Amino acid sequence: MSASPVAATLPADGLVITGWSAVSAHGLSRRDFAEGVRAGQAAPRTEPDGPRLPRPDACLVPDLDRPGLLGQDYSYTLDRLAVMSLLATDQLLTDPDGGPVPHTDDRTGVVMGTTMGGKESMAQVIRGSLTNARPFYVDVGLIPGCVMNHSAGASAIRHDLRGPNATVGGGRVSGLLALNYARRLLNQGRADNCLVGAGDEFSPTHAWLERAAGTPGEAAPLLGEGCGLLLLEPAGASQLPPLATLLAVTTAIDVDDDPQAAVDSCARRALDRAGIAAEEVWAAVPTAAPTAEGVAERAALAALLPAEALDRVPSMALIGDTGAASATLQIAALLAVAETEPQAAGRVALVSAVDRDGAVAVAVLKLSEVAS
Repeated sequence: MSASPVAATLPADGLVITGWSAVSAHGLSRRDFAEGVRAGQAAPRTEPDGPRLPRPDACLVPDLDRPGLLGQDYSYTLDRLAVMSLLATDQLLTDPDGGPVPHTDDRTGVVMGTTMGGKESMAQVIRGSLTNARPFYVDVGLIPGCVMNHSAGASAIRHDLRGPNATVGGGRVSGLLALNYARRLLNQGRADNCLVGAGDEFSPTHAWLERAAGTPGEAAPLLGEGCGLLLLEPAGASQLPPLATLLAVTTAIDVDDDPQAAVDSCARRALDRAGIAAEEVWAAVPTAAPTAEGVAERAALAALLPAEALDRVPSMALIGDTGAASATLQIAALLAVAETEPQAAGRVALVSAVDRDGAVAVAVLKLSEVAS
């Protein structure tokens, strides 16, 4: 069983996703991500440089350290999480091919999900404080990356987004928590549209934290990294054609150490709130976390939904465990598949997320009647 979820009370005309972007191990662009997902390809694995790791390979975003990647204005040091977030924001708000882009102003909000910000920056600052001649002899250039809301703030500054700016920490559930937060901002009239998503970086510190949190004796998981962003707007005032309508978001906490029951309960509440029967779900995208909770999540959805629903979007395990970025990249993968699948038009999809601390979240989406 689970605690009562946070209810999603949507505006009468609903909210729609009108754009998305993704930076992942498939590449730096949305197109790279979409092509990799549609082909069901496993992302390339590389051997990270640096100290010994619990596992020698990881699914890393390529070319993040390429000179001039963000332009001359961003020549100072940024951690991987901030770079990925800025790239995802650039993709969402600009179109190199000259296509339509959304108008943004002081009524545009930003909601980013994370686990705890830049883990490696934090570790380096703490290490320096403990090992240097004085506790305050630390690399001050690393301090911005230690702040949890660094990515959200940097993205807003780069594009002059002056609306509400928030960061939500929730591990693998972060993307759906951020989506629910943005829903409330729009529902309460605090913003006209929102950039909402989540990101997480790979680092030696991240790898060892995941290893320490895992079950003793188990092999270290294949880690990934990435950042996904969505543009969320009121349906009646959307600037761009809708890709999907947000029907419901529910969240819960597993208080009985039964993640399968918690996911089942949360998914049923989400479907009930959306007015959708379980057999109507066309596609379901679980986290595919390499944990007991991830296994329980898939088992819960397999027992509740049509068997074919779980096979319509390739497993997110193909890009590694992307941590806080997981849920938003799951939605991005769903939209990437729907863009080229005529049968997806008008169908309902469910996206779920679980984390080892007991957090559970489920979103129900109705895909656009017109494939984009």
